[in-house]
Amino acid sequence: MTQPEIPARPGGVRGFELDSQLRFTAPMSRATTLEMLRPWGLTPELYGQGDEIRGARLTGDLSADTLVGLLQAGAEGGLLASAEVGRRGFLRSVTGSTEWMPWRRNVVLAWSALDSVTLEDGIRYLLE
Repeated sequence: MTQPEIPARPGGVRGFELDSQLRFTAPMSRATTLEMLRPWGLTPELYGQGDEIRGARLTGDLSADTLVGLLQAGAEGGLLASAEVGRRGFLRSVTGSTEWMPWRRNVVLAWSALDSVTLEDGIRYLLE
């Protein structure tokens, strides 16, 4: 479902990309967290410090099938308490700064309904 980025202003781009925020069931060390997130293939922004990492944000590009598989593994492995995922709109300037657009709609799902995550542009899926 990857769409090409569209020029916003001279030199800037706009488009949609995966924006995911994960909350872990228990705090983990930085090293353990990075190892657990390695299969995502995206650079994480970690929430917490040292051995108290409670969550992470990952942005970039993944297919819906890959995302669902990673979320399912994290949920079944007891690592993920909740997740907010979706393809969020952005405007990126020539300097590299990114402005995120508001979500168009939120969809709340139980982990058992993970197959309903289709990554429609502008839709945020809240998994609990």
